Amino acid sequence: MSSDDSRRRMEYSSIGGALAQLDSKNPQAAQLIAGLTKAIIVEAERSTRFAKALTDVVDSLAPGISDDGAAPAAAPATTRKRTATPAKRVARQPGAFDPFVVYRESGSEGLTERLGALDLEQLRDIIAEQELDTRKETGRKRKVDFLVGWIVERVQASENKGSVFR
Repeated sequence: MSSDDSRRRMEYSSIGGALAQLDSKNPQAAQLIAGLTKAIIVEAERSTRFAKALTDVVDSLAPGISDDGAAPAAAPATTRKRTATPAKRVARQPGAFDPFVVYRESGSEGLTERLGALDLEQLRDIIAEQELDTRKETGRKRKVDFLVGWIVERVQASENKGSVFR
């Protein structure tokens, strides 16, 4: 067993002793701390992201100094296999208006007219905000007329859904 392992075991043991002392004075607080600690440990074992977030928080709180005042031992380097890089997300603006409200007030002609006055990015903002494109059908489309027709079609389909039962 390395000196690092034995040092950690001593720390864990002293924490257990402190918890036992607290239990004799305030059992409810000791149970709370033990339950929280157990939940944190279980989640850290299950999720490497959570474990990394915990170590990042601890590192940011006390950089370079441990509880006993000594400099921390160098942590062993961990190699992590990277998966595909996450896709860049485009921050979308809120839509210019709610197409469902316009459709209810002025029908498909009014909606087509209002959408026709918008540019490509504004149309995409409406699609994103209203979550009209769940299958990513419009991502590569660049013609405003196509997107206007597509939005009108989606809004009509959504508004008329279930009209068979009316």
